Amino acid sequence: MSRLLRIMLVPALALPMASVAAQSVQSASRSVAITPTAGLLSFGNYFTGPGGVSFSNQDGIGYGAELSVGIWKDLRIVGSVLHASSDWSFEEVPLLGSLSVDGASLWFYDAGLRYHARLGAPLSAFVQATAGAIRYAVDNALFTGNATNFTVSAGLGVTAHLGNRFSAQGLVKDYLASFKSVDQAAALGVEGRRAHTLAILLGLGIDL
Repeated sequence: MSRLLRIMLVPALALPMASVAAQSVQSASRSVAITPTAGLLSFGNYFTGPGGVSFSNQDGIGYGAELSVGIWKDLRIVGSVLHASSDWSFEEVPLLGSLSVDGASLWFYDAGLRYHARLGAPLSAFVQATAGAIRYAVDNALFTGNATNFTVSAGLGVTAHLGNRFSAQGLVKDYLASFKSVDQAAALGVEGRRAHTLAILLGLGIDL
């Protein structure tokens, strides 16, 4: 093969290969995945009890889902919704000692950015920062009410890729929010405060 012919063939072969590689990277960066999640939530004390009464939110089970969209290389936009329930626990209540009130429901909504760092096939670690809203509602025989407020969160996680379309995910996420008193609870001396909620979540994702 003449030298001139080789010079002409190299660009001709390189261009299709570069195009395929570029399309592959572009496809990966724009991939869309949905991940149902479930796990344990450790609630901070979003409210204080009346007088000297000690108040706390009991831990609970949460479930939800997240949607993530690749936008550039290892950077993704992620949005999630998470629902959980919790009991209120009052200690040192005059004449009663302790009292547990059920019916507290929480919804977390947030969106933000997630960055993946490859650990070697099939694992990758990620860090994320999001913002959104948290809704707290109570419905029981003693009182009813709800409140919604702004929340920010940060998270760390690991993803294990299971073939071309599936992945397993573990995520530890910290929500920070504050509330005013929940409607009728204010009459009982319950006041809102700023607190953390820690979520430990597992999920199984699928690329769409």
